[in-house]
Amino acid sequence: MESTRIKIDIDDINQKNSENVYKLISRGEDAYIEQVREIANQVSIFGKKIVLITGPSSAGKTTSSFKLKQELNALGISSHVLNMDDFFRPLKDVPLKEDGTPDIEGVGAVDVECIKNCLNDILTTGKTKTPTFDFATHSRTKYWNDCILAKNGVIIMEGIHALNPIVSEGIDPEKIYKVYVHCNTDFVFKGKTLFHARQLRFLRRLVRDERERSCTYEKTISTWDEVCAGEDKNIRPFKNTANYHLNSTHFYEPLLYKNMLLHEFDKRKDNETIKLFLERFKKCSTVDKEFVPKDSLIREFIGEE
Repeated sequence: MESTRIKIDIDDINQKNSENVYKLISRGEDAYIEQVREIANQVSIFGKKIVLITGPSSAGKTTSSFKLKQELNALGISSHVLNMDDFFRPLKDVPLKEDGTPDIEGVGAVDVECIKNCLNDILTTGKTKTPTFDFATHSRTKYWNDCILAKNGVIIMEGIHALNPIVSEGIDPEKIYKVYVHCNTDFVFKGKTLFHARQLRFLRRLVRDERERSCTYEKTISTWDEVCAGEDKNIRPFKNTANYHLNSTHFYEPLLYKNMLLHEFDKRKDNETIKLFLERFKKCSTVDKEFVPKDSLIREFIGEE
């Protein structure tokens, strides 16, 4: 499946913001949730038992997984969300890169056989046990979780390698539904791209990493190219095998991030990347985060407060 990039005029968004910010926010939220609802309907109609969800950094994979769970529940379908991170191998068992360091982003860092055994157990017996992983020690814990699926239940598994064919090899393809979550909207100004879809994810990551991981803006900026290189290697090659491309862009995002980042960016005008965004933010009005619904996907990045 291929998806066409959407383009939105930032002047149009500014105008809608000045007219009615609540309506602008609702429009963005509804556009996203309608897609999740469509996925749930397709999973139900075609009797899928396993939903594999992936996407690049800050695309909203985790929230989308739980939103899908809610929509399936509304259809009377119970589901369990599994995180592929719990299937990581102990650091000592991770294959090494050419420089001798563990390749923790490659599919070899994941215990693929364990994933396939768990998913096949679910399909054949309706139950399985799933591992848990301790990132502090980078090792599997001794605790395994019971996963029991109702007769009409669905397993939702999210992770960066979820669409890699190695993961689903040997599992009945008729039972699998694949979702690729990404930002697929460019914001334009006078016919020229103001914020590329990848830059929107970058702004999400800036906000989240500073808040959750005490990571400076400069640190996030310095590692972004490496993050994108990993995506291009491990995630994007399987993008078009997805049954559905879920666009997680919310129309008001550039206005929101301007409001959240402008003050701190003004202190860092000597950074070329920040200087670029400061110039582009001049074309945007602002939206305060208090207007963002508490259950919005965007809360994954900006937090609850």
